[in-house]
Amino acid sequence: MKAIKTLVVFLGVLLLAGLGLLGYGLYSKAPMKGTPTAASAGSGPAPVAEFGQLAVPVPAGSRIEQMVVAGERVVLRLSGGGPERILVLDPGQGKVAGSFALTPEPAVR
Repeated sequence: MKAIKTLVVFLGVLLLAGLGLLGYGLYSKAPMKGTPTAASAGSGPAPVAEFGQLAVPVPAGSRIEQMVVAGERVVLRLSGGGPERILVLDPGQGKVAGSFALTPEPAVR
């Protein structure tokens, strides 16, 4: 009986110590009052340097179906003038980062 009581007391102390360490960890990671957080420190996204005019080579008859900003890249989905294509532009460097030609696979029977 004495061993069970000792075990219960030991586990209780261990539980309290674990909760104390958890509380200390949360407290030390929390932002302090008056200190700016990463989100409020900046005044918005950094301005992108001007890059002038970018010539994007596309086949005649192509049209932009969709344009999406992905991070610091611009992704264009083009159709017409051949197979559908996806162009990835890097406006920061003023160049085409890459392209994908979407070609249909032959049907498998």
